[in-house]
Amino acid sequence: MKKLKTIFSPRKLVLWLCIVLLVFTLPQLNAKAMSQTEAIVTMMFVDKEQDTIKVSAVVLAPGQDRTKNQQVYNGEGETLSAAVDSVSLSLGKDMGFAQCQIMGLGDNICKDGVINVLDYMTRTKKVGRNAGLINFSGKIDEFAQATADVNTSKNLSLEEIINFDKRFILAKNSNIELFYMGYFGDTGIGIIPKISLLDKPYKNSVEAGQSGGESAGAGGSGSGGGQSQSKPPKYLFYDGTMSVFKFGKTVNTIIPTMVDKLNYFVDKNQTGSITVEGVNDYLYNNARVVVNMANKKVFTFVSFKDGKPNLDVSVHISVMVEEVDEENPTQKILRRNQEFLTPELVKKIKEKIESDMHEALDYCKQNKIDVIGVYKHFNAFAYKKWKKYIQQTGKDNFLNDIDLHITTLIKSEF
Repeated sequence: MKKLKTIFSPRKLVLWLCIVLLVFTLPQLNAKAMSQTEAIVTMMFVDKEQDTIKVSAVVLAPGQDRTKNQQVYNGEGETLSAAVDSVSLSLGKDMGFAQCQIMGLGDNICKDGVINVLDYMTRTKKVGRNAGLINFSGKIDEFAQATADVNTSKNLSLEEIINFDKRFILAKNSNIELFYMGYFGDTGIGIIPKISLLDKPYKNSVEAGQSGGESAGAGGSGSGGGQSQSKPPKYLFYDGTMSVFKFGKTVNTIIPTMVDKLNYFVDKNQTGSITVEGVNDYLYNNARVVVNMANKKVFTFVSFKDGKPNLDVSVHISVMVEEVDEENPTQKILRRNQEFLTPELVKKIKEKIESDMHEALDYCKQNKIDVIGVYKHFNAFAYKKWKKYIQQTGKDNFLNDIDLHITTLIKSEF
């Protein structure tokens, strides 16, 4: 007992504790900081040129935050892994993708198919599935550099574009997880924003290419890097255009005006405006009126009649009159505390909504893309009849016989 007390005396316990701490902490004192061995990738872009895979990585400079200096490194190879490795060689570091917020896919790789690219980046390189997903046009290195420059000089980022975009465009987050859900779904449909790079300014474009961001060519690409200041400025351009994928390949591009029409089918999308022409009544004189959607609810019901599917959509919208454009305005329009949502205006809004929704469904039928969830609704609420119907028509033609019925309820938010 005395021997044990001697071994485990307070002084000796303290000594043993110090020895253990030294054994475990001394190696860590000599270890290099993670920033010295791993480059933090904030955005990754992938495209294809003939048989060569090209990549551009936007890397956060050590000791800087996202709004400061970001550098672009380019690489290429016969495979995606070879292209990524070439960037690591030029950096002299491994690339860490844990903080990668954006995955950009070029037009060429989108045509060939992107699911293998996403599999490699998420499974092997551990890019988070909540990372934003975009389709870009233009040269990959120029687009990556412009994006890094915009983040630095204009305090604007692609993350902000995507987060803002989801309020307006089919009410979806454009991320890898949702793209996977669409790919493995029955229709294989995925929708992501399409962003272009322009040489000249245009509305909704953001100037880039004049900040302190640097561009470096990778050893695998065989091209030297240069300073972005020596090149003419580029302009990121986004107007709400969406790229539609079917089983991982681009099949269609939806222009903003059509996106607005498709949005009437989406319950979660509650933001937007409606413009109607030629409103004539006691308040308006052949006016163009713009109303803002303050709130929207969409109720969808499915049924079969004589073996054909019926899609009944009820749209309830609260609106506020925002803008009135007429040739000879009267004093009536200037009065406050009155109801600007007149019966004639309500009628015009209903006609506009119903016309746009029919046009949107016709667009889906013509292009064989179910971006409004028709399959999902019938499969969920009329499963047996729907499966029988699909066996007859096939998955490519199931939209052809859809009969759309629309009811609208318009009320004032005033």
